[in-house]
Amino acid sequence: MVYAQQIMEMPSGGFSTEPQQPQQPGEYTAGTIASIQNDKDGIPTWLISGAWKGAIINIDKGETKADTLPSTSINTNSDNLLASNFEANFEMVMLNGSSLHEHSIYNFTLSDISTTNDKNSIFNGTATISMKDSLVNDVPISIKALNNNVISIWTDPVKVNDHFGNTPIYGQIIQDIVIKK
Repeated sequence: MVYAQQIMEMPSGGFSTEPQQPQQPGEYTAGTIASIQNDKDGIPTWLISGAWKGAIINIDKGETKADTLPSTSINTNSDNLLASNFEANFEMVMLNGSSLHEHSIYNFTLSDISTTNDKNSIFNGTATISMKDSLVNDVPISIKALNNNVISIWTDPVKVNDHFGNTPIYGQIIQDIVIKK
């Protein structure tokens, strides 16, 4: 239970100096990030670890209900509006233990949802990513929920100067968290 609380209270700026945004009531999916990233030559070079959380919120004529990221039962007709929330905070270190630094992904704007089957969903949009000395806004990002157990986070390598290598950032889908007002 302590572990779930740590994930739930992850601030939107995480390791960065971004201001913390209040969390809206709803149901969120959360998990950990544990990934090996390649360098520009495709050689495993970096270890990434941290936490993430996300939700797709379906607002229907003033009423709000939340569907967690792996869910695919979101109604997108003209009477409904979709709002989204995805945040990831992680540290990145070379496999030899050097060059430790931090990143955050936040301000996710959902543009498209698709499914490959009832257990795999793809959420496309843009996000802000904190880099060492700056923020990169409007980075194309694709988040895949695979078999409701694994999350894959792909960021446009051009926008972030190939910083995360040529593979997605992987993590685990651990659980749903309900935040009450």
